[in-house]
Amino acid sequence: MTQLPKVVESCCIFVMPLFQKLAGTRLNVSGCDSEVHLSLEKNQKVNMIHPAETDMNELFKQLAILLQPFAQSHGIALEFKPQQRKSVLCVRPDLIILEVTSLVCNIISYIPQGNTITISADSKEFKVRINNTGINLSSVSEITQCCKQPVKVKGDTKLKQTLFEWSLPVSLVEEAQEKSSSPAEVGNKNKIPKYYDEIRKRLRSHFSKADNLVAQLSIMYPREAAFLQKINAVIVANMENELFDATALNREMNMSRTSLFRRLKPLIQQSPATYIKSIRLQKAKELLETTDISVGDAAFRTGFQTKSHFTKAFTDMFGFLPSAIRRKNPTETNE
Repeated sequence: MTQLPKVVESCCIFVMPLFQKLAGTRLNVSGCDSEVHLSLEKNQKVNMIHPAETDMNELFKQLAILLQPFAQSHGIALEFKPQQRKSVLCVRPDLIILEVTSLVCNIISYIPQGNTITISADSKEFKVRINNTGINLSSVSEITQCCKQPVKVKGDTKLKQTLFEWSLPVSLVEEAQEKSSSPAEVGNKNKIPKYYDEIRKRLRSHFSKADNLVAQLSIMYPREAAFLQKINAVIVANMENELFDATALNREMNMSRTSLFRRLKPLIQQSPATYIKSIRLQKAKELLETTDISVGDAAFRTGFQTKSHFTKAFTDMFGFLPSAIRRKNPTETNE
């Protein structure tokens, strides 16, 4: 059983026919408010442990077509860029569909409306490339957490785009040739140890109040939760830009000042400008608690022009000086 983010639930019905056609399976969907569970019901006549020869152009073409309704509901254009030559690889299409679907849906949920996602496959390098316009998402680690296969993320803040390179599970071809390898061992090399992953999750939940707000909204108001998630992603992508303000947020979201204020104010109970500053300060608090950087560096990395301005804003919000929670470098001396 594979766990995917809740955003995948709304597009699973479009992916089901592709599973049946390419993988000989039936996709069962169940879930709750926080996550979606997908399980594969295997056809008794098909042994899903073994890879199958798959036309990669056709696979991703059909996947892009089936995800179109979900993309359009978010105001996103989804395109597929085929390879010039036909490419057939011996892979597990069921696993490819699960991870690429999850990855694409996560990207759709974070980028502002009016932008484009392009899917392409490079069989020569065994890569699937997913490019989005409108925002640099390289700092949003949640997008790739669903993937067992390695994903390289390259962001460009100036061009406002992100390139995700997902590695095709070519090791599964070796699995069919080398029967000594256990299927359970495939892809485990890139997993984070459970104890470290648990610590990371607890740290994130401690200071990510913006993410907690999105989670609360998603229970009763999923559409507004998706909107706020896009807002948060835009702010995080421009975290170091000291000139990024409410006006810049209007432009990034392709909304007028009045429209954005009317939709955002009931969700956050504060002005957009105040909300941007609070996210900057939450990020600064995270940096000071989890890294060895100085207070000045934390201020610079979160878009504050001066250390004094940052210190005052931080103290006003949290009630104590930023130096009080700064994690000390072991090499520093106590004076």
